[in-house]
Amino acid sequence: MSSRTLEVHVDCDEGCFELPAWRELFARDAKRHVFASPEWNRVWWEEFGDGKDLLILTLAAADDIVAICPLYRKVEDNKKILRWVGGIDLTDYLGPICDPDDRGEVADRLVEWLGTTDFEWDVFDAHNMPVPFGFTEFLVERADDAGFGFALQQEETAAILRLPSSWDDYLASLDSKARHELKRKRRRIEREHPDTKVRASTKETLDGDLKIFFDMHRGAEGMKGHFMRPEIATFFERVARAFSDIGWLRLDFLEMGDTAVASTFGFELNDTLYLYNSAYEPDLSRLSPGLILVSELVSDSIERGLDVFDFLRGPERYKYQLGAEAIPLNNVQVFKEGTSR
Repeated sequence: MSSRTLEVHVDCDEGCFELPAWRELFARDAKRHVFASPEWNRVWWEEFGDGKDLLILTLAAADDIVAICPLYRKVEDNKKILRWVGGIDLTDYLGPICDPDDRGEVADRLVEWLGTTDFEWDVFDAHNMPVPFGFTEFLVERADDAGFGFALQQEETAAILRLPSSWDDYLASLDSKARHELKRKRRRIEREHPDTKVRASTKETLDGDLKIFFDMHRGAEGMKGHFMRPEIATFFERVARAFSDIGWLRLDFLEMGDTAVASTFGFELNDTLYLYNSAYEPDLSRLSPGLILVSELVSDSIERGLDVFDFLRGPERYKYQLGAEAIPLNNVQVFKEGTSR
């Protein structure tokens, strides 16, 4: 372990996301998630990297890179802030790319670098770190030992549904009220609109499907309708095209006849379906088309033998009505100046 060294590449450009070691680390991590992929990080950086300095920290043992910490620095309110590449708002899970067995040493070397580097920083603001991954505890402990000031808070929750082997087992796992409501809503839409079906986007239909998804999203009420600004739509489109090329994109629609009434934008890899975003026609809210579509995706995931349906961040009630469990996400701030607390 003592032979491992942390190397910091400060003069990185987009080429840093093409490190062969990044792809190898991602591929061999049994618990990898989509947001740790070089593809996701590259697209985010290309869209939102203006005004930021990119740093890629690599933990190496001899010639073998065993961990990658993708960071950026941005000046805010006259303070130099370090964050994980991926930002705060668009990347649901953040942290180092490493084997879980190495996370303690990654925290050691990262905090050691923070204490010795000539690279100027004031706050390391580390958001959206899943509690089950365990890196939060190591980072806080090492920062405290090194005499840095720090703050720890749970900032959000994600929602994860661990899938059983059959739809009947899934229904049995729901509480009686949720099970009754789900069955009732599914029967109602079948009765009133027997031509309802689920359609998955393909490479051939992607252009038109993205337009349907964006239009539906912008037609939503409240904050959701204002979310899909031009720069966000461009990011979604670039992610969709990058992930479609490698078979990770899930863009699905609930249709009545030939008309889409609900849509979901997500990803599938490593026996997990990630529900990243969704929209539905508000005029049909009485029929709960969004909930129906998600329940159909859960059913399909079970049938195909997936292990997890990950609803990702957000406290929306329907996630828990569908049986998900809450997973806390932590934010750790490490301060260059100040005492531990």
